[in-house]
This record gives sequence, structure tokens and C-alpha cells, in this order.
Amino acid sequence: MAEQVQEPFNYLIISDLHLREAEKNPTGRLFYFDQEFADFLRHYRLFYVGERKWKLIIAGDLIDFLHIKERPKSDDKLLQGLALSLTDLKFFPGTEWQKSLWKLDHILSSHPQLLLALARFVAAGNEIHLLRGNHDQELFWPEVQDHFRLLVAQHHPMDSSYLDMKVLAKDRIHFVPWFYLEKDLLYVEHGHQYDPYCSNAHNLCPILPDNPQQLEATLSACTMRYFASRIQNIDPAAIENINSIPKYLLHLIRSNPGQVALMPFYYLEMVVRTLGKVRREDKARESFVDQMEAKIREEIKAEHGLSDETLRAIARLGHSPLLRSRWETIKCFSLDLLAAGTVALMTSVSLSPTNSTLLGLEAASAVPLLFLLALALLWKKRMGRFNDHHNLREIARTISETLGCRYVILGHSHDPDVHALSKAKDQWYFNVGTWIPSGDEGQFIYLQILKETSGASAHLMRWHRKLQQPEELDPANYEKGIPRKEGALA
Repeated sequence: MAEQVQEPFNYLIISDLHLREAEKNPTGRLFYFDQEFADFLRHYRLFYVGERKWKLIIAGDLIDFLHIKERPKSDDKLLQGLALSLTDLKFFPGTEWQKSLWKLDHILSSHPQLLLALARFVAAGNEIHLLRGNHDQELFWPEVQDHFRLLVAQHHPMDSSYLDMKVLAKDRIHFVPWFYLEKDLLYVEHGHQYDPYCSNAHNLCPILPDNPQQLEATLSACTMRYFASRIQNIDPAAIENINSIPKYLLHLIRSNPGQVALMPFYYLEMVVRTLGKVRREDKARESFVDQMEAKIREEIKAEHGLSDETLRAIARLGHSPLLRSRWETIKCFSLDLLAAGTVALMTSVSLSPTNSTLLGLEAASAVPLLFLLALALLWKKRMGRFNDHHNLREIARTISETLGCRYVILGHSHDPDVHALSKAKDQWYFNVGTWIPSGDEGQFIYLQILKETSGASAHLMRWHRKLQQPEELDPANYEKGIPRKEGALA
């Protein structure tokens, strides 16, 4: 296949904005940085390097479909003719395209300034490429993609008409089914497929084989819908930024002990509902979805000139979803440890009356207590694996070796990272982190890739909110937000 001719674009790559409803939801205001985003895009809309336009790549989780507090009204036009289930009403609407479209519309109605910034950016001749993450996999639906473009067009700048903006949005806003690739230069993917709590069995076509009107649920989506969404009002920043379940639970107990009393009931309901969604692999039942994914893979092969083996090699790096295994799901919720601990306590109680001496009582209770201690340590170790994304560097190395890309860029972890994959070949892994706040300050981290006559160069950046300008971060100190020292980047 003839090599594709790349348009003369430079790149801006961001990830994990997690936009939420914000008008009536105080937690959504924490994820409201429309002004900073508008300033960011205005700067690059007016600032070009080598007269090249920009491609803005949003590497997943732009929209947070998993945190909706306001319930839809019965007469909402976007939901006309659609019956809402009791689960839809108790939590929030599910993943059918019409419900997903309503959620998108509801969320973005709180972000008109951001939509206007996107419209101006596109009208200036730049492009936007959106990848799906685990929080916005509902962008899979073509109807939802079209509605996103429509919302951007409706927020057209004064010097562009709505009809002209509709055409531009259709031509310049692209939805990417798996990864963005420019041969030999960069590979961009969200990264949730390398996380068993967030991965899909059918990432290219995540529909349910038994009900193709709905999307497949991941374990993390279930925990967010049935548990986290009910407690997020307490401290949404902690939910996003405390990467340890034990630490988060301790934080919750200290900050709002009253809510803790309801948590066992929330937890039990979450477990029951999630276990009901466990599905073993069934080739016959899933053949329809496999065929649809095969068509999408053929399109990716044709677009990028990749072989079947290359795509399979990348796909094999992904984790099988935990919801493929009932036992792994049980372990994830620590039901096995709870059962073992209950047996240990019952054993201790039953043995106590038969040992009347003090020494006998101590001996009878020592073994169960030691067993409970061992279970507690095992629970702590198991919980420590949540949000553990140390594997992403090696994933990036394999992708770089497979495709020969200089830069591999992921998101998902919310932890910005720079790592040399091969200094001899000048190959690098970047994680662009997130824009959501850490503490009281937004992180606003992104990657800038410039194509110059001497070759391409990548720069990990942060948008400085107060100065309204970009600043380059030193790889040795970027997590602390320290600007780059001259000559710090290789």
C-alpha cells in the first residue's frame, strides 16, 4: 500500500479532562476549567510553528459519562419514546445511544465556553481527533459523535455561520476507534485496555452480544455507577487523586463519618449488580461482535498500512476484563477474604468454651487472630493493585519496538510521565496525565510535538493558568510542576 501523505500539522496532545455537569452539581464545578481551556486553545490558534496548523489529539476521557447527578425529566425531547428503567432512574441513564446522547448534551450544556473554544479552533483550520477512554466509551455511538459535532457547530464564533460550522465540524472533528498513528513518529492511545479493571472484551466494538443496543460494562464502570456516584459529593477530588482504596476509605471516615454508615449497603448493592454482569467468553454468542470488530480492523489496516499480525501484537498487550471471570470479580470485591475472615471468627468463638483456662483461651484465639491479620495484609496488598499503572512503560516500549515510533503517548493513569525507551533511537514514552485538580490547583499538562526542518521534537508542557501561557516542564521535576531549566530536555 502506498504510504499516506501527512498534512503539515504540529501536535497538541491532552487527556483525561473528565468534563461533568456543572450548573447544579457542585462536584462538577471541580472539573470546570473552561476558561483555562479556552485560553490554551486561543494561544495555539494564534501561535503557529513553521506555519503549520495544529492537530489537537484528546487521548480519551474528555467526557465523564459515569458521573451524572441530575435525573432526566419525563418530557425531555432527547429521550422521547424511550422508556427509562428503574436502574436508570435510581442511578443515571444507561448506555443505549439515545441515553448516551442525552448525557453528552446534559454535560456539555454546562460548558459553552469550552465548546466555543473548540469551534474557534476548528474554524481557524486546525483539527481535533478524539479517542475513547473508559469514562467516555459511549462516544462509540455514531449518533453521539454527530451530536458532539452539532454542539460545537451550535457554538460557532460570530464570524462563522452555523451552517458553515457544521461542515467544518464534520470535516475536522474526527473520532478514532483505537489509536492515533503517524508512521515512524507517534502513537497515541488512552491506555485503559492495559488495566483489567477498565478494559473491554471488544474494545473496537464494545456492544453487548446479547443486547447490541447497550455497551459492555467494565468493572470500574460498575463501581462508579453503583457506588462512587453515590458518595462523590463528599470529596470528588479525593476520589480522583487518592490512588489507594485503603487511604481513600480512611479519608472518607475522617471527613464524613455519617456517610460511612450507608456504605455497606451501597457496597452490597454494587457487588450484587456487578456480579450479575459477569460474562464468560462465548465465541458463538460473540461472533456477531467479532465480525463487526473485524470490519473496523480492516479499516485501520487500510488507513495505516499495518498487517494483521501487527494489530494482533498490539491487541495482545491488553488485559482480559475482570468481568470475564466470576472468581476474579469475587476477589476484586474481597468477598473471599470476608468469607475466610467470618469462618475464622466463628471458629474462634466455637473453640473458646472448650478451653476454660486462660492459657487455653489465648491459644484458641491466637490462631484465628493471626489468620485474620494475614487476611488483612493480603487485602491491603490486593487493594494496592488498584490504579497501579507501572506496566505502562513496558507496554509503550513494546509498541515502540513493534511500530518503530519515536513517541508513544498514553493517558488513563492521571500520572504524567516521561521515560526514555531507547536513547540511541531517540524513542520516548509520555503520559500526559490529566487536567483535573490535584489539591486546589488544576494540572493542565499536555504534550507538544513540533515538526521542524531539523526533525520532530516533543515537549511536555503545562498551561500556566495565572500567566496565561505555556511553560515547559523539566522531566526530572515535572510532577512537582517545576518549569524546565534551559537544556534540561534531551
